[in-house]
Amino acid sequence: MRKFVKAGLAGLAALMLMTGCGAKEQTATPSDAESKAEGGEEASEEYIAEGSITLGEYKNLPVTVVNPTVSDEELQGRIDTVLGGYATWDAVDREAADGDRVKIDYKGLKDGEAFEGGTAEGYTLVLGSNTFIDGFEEGLIGVKAGEERDLNLTFPEDYQAEDLAGQDVVFEVKIHEVAEKHVPELTDEFVAENFPELGTVDAYKADLKQQMLDAKTMQSEQQRDAELLAAVVENSEIACATDEVNEVYDQQIQYYTSMAGMYGMGLADYAAMMGMDEDGFRTEVRKMSEQTVKQQMALMEIAKKEKLTVEDADREALAEEYKDAYESVDDMIEKAGAENVDNAILYDKAIQVVVDNADVTNVDGLAVAE
Repeated sequence: MRKFVKAGLAGLAALMLMTGCGAKEQTATPSDAESKAEGGEEASEEYIAEGSITLGEYKNLPVTVVNPTVSDEELQGRIDTVLGGYATWDAVDREAADGDRVKIDYKGLKDGEAFEGGTAEGYTLVLGSNTFIDGFEEGLIGVKAGEERDLNLTFPEDYQAEDLAGQDVVFEVKIHEVAEKHVPELTDEFVAENFPELGTVDAYKADLKQQMLDAKTMQSEQQRDAELLAAVVENSEIACATDEVNEVYDQQIQYYTSMAGMYGMGLADYAAMMGMDEDGFRTEVRKMSEQTVKQQMALMEIAKKEKLTVEDADREALAEEYKDAYESVDDMIEKAGAENVDNAILYDKAIQVVVDNADVTNVDGLAVAE
C-alpha cells in the first residue's frame, strides 16, 4: 500500500482518507438547512443537504514526473548532519568563539528591574545559533569561563512581548563554561560501532543514498498523485454536502488545535506562525476541507465506475503495514472504523487507476526536496 493511504490512516492531517464523503445519504429539514446557512464562518454560504458529482475525464491526464537523483553534495550534507548528531562538547580554557557552546546565568533588566522571562541559570547556548535577540550571542564572543559581562541591547520593534518591543535592556551574564564541538570522522570504525549491520563506509554511504532516493521517489509520486487528483476534480462538476465539509473542517480544526496545544499555543498563535490571523486561518482550513471532500467524492465515483472492490487481502495488507499501531485487521477496523478502512483502500485503488492511465512525461532532476 503506497504512502497515499499511509497519510490518510496515520493522522487527522490527511482527512481525505478518514471521512466517508459521498457514501452517506444526507437529509435535512428546512429548519436544519436554515440553521446551517446562518452558521456564519462555520458553514457554507448555501446549505447543501446532499452532495452530487458529474465525474469528468480521469484518464489520459498529462503529468510531469521528476525522476529524483541524489547528488554527491546532498549525500555529504546528510552525512554531515548524521555525524553532527554524534558530536561531543568538550570544555576548553580559552575565549569563546562563534560555534562554541557556553553555559551561562543571565538576568535581563529593564529600567533597573528584572523583567518576566528574562532570567535563567545554567542555560546552554551555542554562539551563532541566533537563539537570542541580536547582539546577545555576539556579545559573548571573547569571554572565558568565570567571567561576567553586561550586554546593553535593544529588543526588536516587532518583538512578540509588547512591553519589551523596541525597549532598551541590560543583560547581566555570568559564564560558567566554554565548550568546543568535536564532530567524529566517518570511518569504518565509526560505522562498525554505530551501524554494525553495514560495517564499512562504502556500505553506509550506499545505504544512506538509497534511503534518500526512496524518500525523494515517494515525494515525487505523492506530487504526481496530487496533481492528477486536482485535475480530476477540476474536470468534474461537484457540489459538496455541507455536513460533509463541516465534518472534515471540524476534524481539521481539532487536529491543528491539538497540535498547537502540544507546543503550549492556542489556535490563534499557530495561525500567527503561518502568517495569518485566526479568522484567515479558519477560512483557509475551510477551503482545504471543501477540496478534500471533492477529492473523496471524485475518487469514490472512479471506484464505482471502475467497479473496484475491497478484499480481505487488502485489509490484511493494510493491517500489516500498520502493525505497529494495530494488532490485527479486527483491531484496525475497531479503532479506525470499517468504513474508513475500506474507503482508504478504495481511494488508493482509484488514484492508481488514474496514475496507470495518465500521460506521463518523465524528467530527470533534483526538483523534489528531501
